[in-house]
Amino acid sequence: MKDLPGGWVLTKECGWKGLFGVTILAWGGLLAFELSGWRLAGGLTLTLGLTVMGWIDSHTGLLPDRGNIILAALALLFLLMGTTVTPVHAVLGCLLGGCLLLLIRCLSRGGLGLGDVKYGMVLGLWLGWRALLPALLLAFVSGGLVAGYLMAAKHCGRRHCLPFGPFLSLGGYVGYLKGGELWQAYQSCF
Repeated sequence: MKDLPGGWVLTKECGWKGLFGVTILAWGGLLAFELSGWRLAGGLTLTLGLTVMGWIDSHTGLLPDRGNIILAALALLFLLMGTTVTPVHAVLGCLLGGCLLLLIRCLSRGGLGLGDVKYGMVLGLWLGWRALLPALLLAFVSGGLVAGYLMAAKHCGRRHCLPFGPFLSLGGYVGYLKGGELWQAYQSCF
């Protein structure tokens, strides 16, 4: 598989300035949804981690273990403070995220990296299983749309690698803000 041309998400010109801008905009979104207290602190922390991990993956094609470990430790800290989800939901989210993405990795014969699998587990710790499912759905849909556009515009072909971390980050952000409500909306349909 070939890598996409360098800087497909963030050009080298915007580099860290772009990362800073995206982080500030995402933090503004947290405030717009009127998060407060420790929930806001957790959201600010998670958002910074999501933007950094997405940026690193878009530039290197790797989601570093160090970043996953730091985000997991922070998830446990906020979990112990009772500001994210219940411990049972966090463990179930971690297992669900890891198992689903590992299954997809096996079925796609390595089309998804192990860093993505670990990142999915970390997102499960932060979001719990209920908010993780809409987050993963958003990640796959947005990744598929971008891949479809890039292929239609002849910027890449089927053999190119598209970093999935930025889409997992987007899904994680939306999952933190509205994942529980999206899950309830889904359940109300049945």
